[in-house]
Amino acid sequence: MLDPNDQVASFVLRHSSAALVFDRHYIDYCCQGHVPLALACTNANIQLEGVLAELDAAFAEPDPESDPRTASTSSLINRALARQHRHLRATLTLIDHQARELAREYGHVYATVRALSIALEHLRAEMLAHLDHEEDTLFPAMLTAITPESQAGLARMFDEHREFGDRFRRLRAQTNNYTAPVEANDNVKRLFRGVAELEAFVARHHHLENHVLLPRFR
Repeated sequence: MLDPNDQVASFVLRHSSAALVFDRHYIDYCCQGHVPLALACTNANIQLEGVLAELDAAFAEPDPESDPRTASTSSLINRALARQHRHLRATLTLIDHQARELAREYGHVYATVRALSIALEHLRAEMLAHLDHEEDTLFPAMLTAITPESQAGLARMFDEHREFGDRFRRLRAQTNNYTAPVEANDNVKRLFRGVAELEAFVARHHHLENHVLLPRFR
């Protein structure tokens, strides 16, 4: 029996497919993962009973991923480097390039395409700098010794995750949940879908760091 008073993040920790349920309803299980499910549904104006039913169905299926809480710190970091960081670097570069090209071609017709391109340019620069800092400074500290300086860096790491989440929420609001103009061609529609997929991937990655990795050093 699922408890609606449990924190949102705990559902994803217990079964990775819960993230798909929360993605569908735009429930933040990352930086707002400490919020009880019932309150999160109230805040999002979503029926709790429907979300619980979807979670029940997800939990009834085998979990495609092992519980990350059982992994060592070095394993979690290696996973982040090999899977999340590498994918993010490639995706951010590709989607930024696509957005620039489409903005040059259609920006005078679709204001949302032009705005999306500008936002993605800034997002790419800031997120790549964030990844660099994790890889060059924070991850090595986690594997050796945490100093007061690196402890402060870990706090900033969480704050930056929250800022990225806020940035995606603003993007989603500006684009009506990443809805491309009806008359737009397939390339433009693919860009909007790509940004939605990027947000979902970032949320999963930051959830793992916020609720599994970072708590080990508090």
